[in-house]
Amino acid sequence: MVKIRILCIALLLCNIFSFGQSNLDSTRKIRAIQKKVILAQLNVREETGNNDGYQIDLYRVSVAKWLNAMKPKPAWCACFYYFLFYSIDVKLTVRSARAREYFSDKLGSYNPNLRIERPPEFGWPVGYKFGKNAEIRHIGSVYEWNPDPKVTMCRILEGNTSSSGVTGVDRDGDGVYIKWRPKSAIYRCTPLNRLKTNGK
Repeated sequence: MVKIRILCIALLLCNIFSFGQSNLDSTRKIRAIQKKVILAQLNVREETGNNDGYQIDLYRVSVAKWLNAMKPKPAWCACFYYFLFYSIDVKLTVRSARAREYFSDKLGSYNPNLRIERPPEFGWPVGYKFGKNAEIRHIGSVYEWNPDPKVTMCRILEGNTSSSGVTGVDRDGDGVYIKWRPKSAIYRCTPLNRLKTNGK
């Protein structure tokens, strides 16, 4: 965990001084920086399997400090998504521990399986729901999405998920992993430019 903390701090300082705040508006540069952050967070695990651990607490703190005072500690998939941008000083219009908040109609969210002409891109949030009439309860970040409709699988970066299997949606796992998911499992996605406060 100490190595992870040191690496995250070093990456953040390097990002600020190398690129500068004004350059963070570049989608290409954000993508390059964020991939370094992802590598630093990949395979982070909960300490006891109860939504706990130093790094997990940092994810929640990026959204709100009081989340860590809750008993039992709450799920953290949405906090992890927010942390990916918070850690590189990119502000989002949504700052929430609830996955569904990242997929409102006012943000231009849509079902990518119904609009195949506009495939999700790297960094876009994707939401899953459980049951026909349920709300979105789990969120991931697009890591790789082949726009070819013949390709049925995609790679999604997720927190609070598990390392095994591709079927179903793991909304209460033990760590951070890049998962292969059926595209059909994705219920909603949101264009990243609608989430960034600068709108670019």
